[in-house]
Amino acid sequence: MHHSVPVDLSRRQFIAAAAVAAGLAVAGGCALPAGIGDPDTLIGLLDAAERDARELAAADASHGEWAGALRRIADARKIHAQQLADLVERPDGDQGLTPSSAPPLVCPPVEEVRARLRADAAGAAEAAAASEGARAEIAGAVSAACIAAVEVELA
Repeated sequence: MHHSVPVDLSRRQFIAAAAVAAGLAVAGGCALPAGIGDPDTLIGLLDAAERDARELAAADASHGEWAGALRRIADARKIHAQQLADLVERPDGDQGLTPSSAPPLVCPPVEEVRARLRADAAGAAEAAAASEGARAEIAGAVSAACIAAVEVELA
């Protein structure tokens, strides 16, 4: 049975690693819009990143020792959302969740966060395989960062 060893990363190191991965992906190629009429495979990733950035930032004392890690992951997911937003054209009039339509900010339990991040990593890996250029690189970076968040920050 494989057992991962937790790696101690400071908040700055974790956020810097996530930002560098996203930045390298953007620098690697030109952003190409999705084909006309094709659903954009990155919209789901963007929505999940925005959700995580909002909800995980609400981690509080009820999350015990995980509160700091959850807030660091929220910071990384905010960077993911910003990078993905630069590549995605939302359907007309859709600007994502607005403060009036967003559910109350409640950070989910750590086990739910782990499950979400694993699902987001899998979805991002699929999007990377189905995309090209910067879109594939950003999706791959998001996938790697989500796995790192589970295996490092929430280990």
